[in-house]
Amino acid sequence: MRVHLILEPGQIVRVEGPLKARVVYGQVMVLGAVFNTGDEFEVHRYRSYAVKALVESRIEMDVVYGGSIERPSPGEEVVDTWVRSVDDALRRGCRTFIVLGPVDAGKSSVSALIANRAILRGLRTGVVDADVGQADVGPPACVSAAEVRRPILWLRELRAEYMRFVGNITPQRAERRIVAGVVELVMKLRNAGVDVVVVDTDGWVQGLNSIEYKAEIARYISADMVYVVGDEKLYRMVEGVFAGQKCGVAYLPSPAARRERNREERRGLRSQAYRRYLEPLYERDIELDKVSVYGSCFFSGATLSEEHARTLQQLLRVPVLAASETYDTLYVVTLGQPDPAGLEKASSMYQKQVYILDKNLVANALVSLIGPDGEEKALGILRDIDLQRMIAKIATPYTGEVKGLVLGGIRLNEDYEEAGRPLRCVI
Repeated sequence: MRVHLILEPGQIVRVEGPLKARVVYGQVMVLGAVFNTGDEFEVHRYRSYAVKALVESRIEMDVVYGGSIERPSPGEEVVDTWVRSVDDALRRGCRTFIVLGPVDAGKSSVSALIANRAILRGLRTGVVDADVGQADVGPPACVSAAEVRRPILWLRELRAEYMRFVGNITPQRAERRIVAGVVELVMKLRNAGVDVVVVDTDGWVQGLNSIEYKAEIARYISADMVYVVGDEKLYRMVEGVFAGQKCGVAYLPSPAARRERNREERRGLRSQAYRRYLEPLYERDIELDKVSVYGSCFFSGATLSEEHARTLQQLLRVPVLAASETYDTLYVVTLGQPDPAGLEKASSMYQKQVYILDKNLVANALVSLIGPDGEEKALGILRDIDLQRMIAKIATPYTGEVKGLVLGGIRLNEDYEEAGRPLRCVI
């Protein structure tokens, strides 16, 4: 359905995707980006924006099924508040931003708006996406970064230029990896000549750890400005924690009418993101004794002899393929689940905690491949692993030399959806 709108200066309409729009004449602002006569923009499904006329304007919109256009009540839209605050921060010389807030508060929209306003000032701008569960810039389970070279309405319009694999889609117990990934990618953007860096964080805001690790990010990247979106109570809670920032802490309200995604929609978006970064897939054999392996329980220990494996097999009453040990843990790779009584016997015999790694759970685990320069080149799917021949069969879009593997705790099905609960170690 094609719709033509004529807007007076200052007038706002709210649009929800999917739809495509063209400015027939005039000038409008969407998420801080300015579109002039002849410019086009797209509003994707799941997204909702305020379109504000800066001068008298006519807009032509092609609305697809599910899209909508409506006129908000006075005060419902908050885009002017966002723009005033961000423009003021940029005028004061703020160049590194971190955005906090609960799920669906509008964090990614604020991050995109900061980037758009910085670009209008002629500043090179980059975004670091630290939301490992609902990633937009890169794939889920990763911290990703990209330079913003044109106005954007959704961080998903970017494609990751740098990536660090975290291996999980929940930040809990992955805080250390997330902090390290964000700090490194901020440095990479700065070294590439980016003037303004925006860090978009996850929606985990309950409990001390959720705030503390974000405060560590802010400290290690020397964040100038912290924005808390959509939760005034959270803002009051963290105001003191982030008081040392150059430009301070500010609260930005969420739009009165905002698009909240349900669990199935979130799952679908993650599936799309995995597919985007995994296809096309090429099957490869990686020699494990020639690469570094990270994120593995078995490979973190010293491999035990075949004699030990046979002894463990007798105790556990299940096929044992290999075993390794650290100072306090025995990692046993099995085919199937062992006899509980056998576990106690093995633990008593070796005087260590026994951790079972069922090889049946290896198939389709998500991994990251490291190239010869030490950079993570691409994601891959671990199809199988042969511990006797020390060969890993991996499907990946990356065809270059591999110097390392990072194993995660996520398994994917054929539709690129997470299969089962995340594991501490797949092997």
